Amino acid sequence: MIVRCMLILLSLFSASCIAASNQWNAYIQLIERADIETLRALPDTINRIGVTLDDDQSETLAIALSVALIKDPVSVINATAPLEKSSDGLKNRFGTSLICSLPGMLRFTPPQIDDYFANAEPALERAGPAAAACLENLRETVAELRHSAG
Repeated sequence: MIVRCMLILLSLFSASCIAASNQWNAYIQLIERADIETLRALPDTINRIGVTLDDDQSETLAIALSVALIKDPVSVINATAPLEKSSDGLKNRFGTSLICSLPGMLRFTPPQIDDYFANAEPALERAGPAAAACLENLRETVAELRHSAG
């Protein structure tokens, strides 16, 4: 029993290291660049570290995913789709619905939102049917923001 507890603690510690060190910044940069291997591993990474992320780290990761969405929409959608289905609220906060609804809206100024949308909309259009629902979600979010600012 003691050995099992030690193994559990060790795995929790190693999983939290990515979120608590310089590895976090490097990880965020890989996500923002839409690194294909990092995106493929996203669901497993979130399963390991999702519960250790604070609100700021969670928002930073969600924004990084939205940046990656412009660069490689299909890979980001494929990476976030499994998280969307999770019943764990700490994991599904990185699901496709959030990533496609402008997660940076609280940090971005209206001109930054317009700039993001101007880049994301054509990228999602080029991605075709795989990104259609994401594009619709993003359009609805931006329209709501524009209406409420209005």
